Amino acid sequence: MKSNKQRRAEIKAHRLARAARVEAQPRVSNRQSGVCLSVLGIERADLDVLGRYNNTCVPPPEFYFARPFTCRDCGAEEIWTAKQQKWWYEVAHGHIDSRAVRCLACRRARRERLRSVGPGANLLGEQTNRLRALGRARPNEKAVAEVEAALQSKWWSLRVVAIQTMARWGDAEQVERLKAMVAARPADGRRYWSWERVAADAAMCALIRRE
Repeated sequence: MKSNKQRRAEIKAHRLARAARVEAQPRVSNRQSGVCLSVLGIERADLDVLGRYNNTCVPPPEFYFARPFTCRDCGAEEIWTAKQQKWWYEVAHGHIDSRAVRCLACRRARRERLRSVGPGANLLGEQTNRLRALGRARPNEKAVAEVEAALQSKWWSLRVVAIQTMARWGDAEQVERLKAMVAARPADGRRYWSWERVAADAAMCALIRRE
């Protein structure tokens, strides 16, 4: 009789092999029918949720496929299942370009380390959550100052959240600033790796969602 550890190892190996097969297959089309997606380890994406909560102008995926990955901390071969991806992108509203990088055990260990350090260990996450909370309330002088400070941050991701907060406030001055960012999008070789390009895309998405 096999132990629970042996069974878990077999299940993991099976999932890795299935993920490799799915990754090698052509992507599923909306026109295909009669395919049991759950058997293939595939989940259909909710495009409406992705469109409302993700800050990218890149077309979202129509389906999630199981993704094999190597844990950044321990080096274990793991699977980021389609169901886990659906939860991450559509419930937790993780950025559509983010990927799993740690196994469950290492994620838990990392959370414990951060918790033991205390407030400030995840400063970027705390600032991001603070900006999102500001966007859900009427702006005041202090809130505007926080957004202005975030727009000067070295972290582009924090600047993008500040832009989204400006759009949620939606007053005429903020809207005009967002439109100016869109107009400043570079058309030369700096297009792909410049803050102006990132700001313009973020501002455009924020304005579209606001309408």
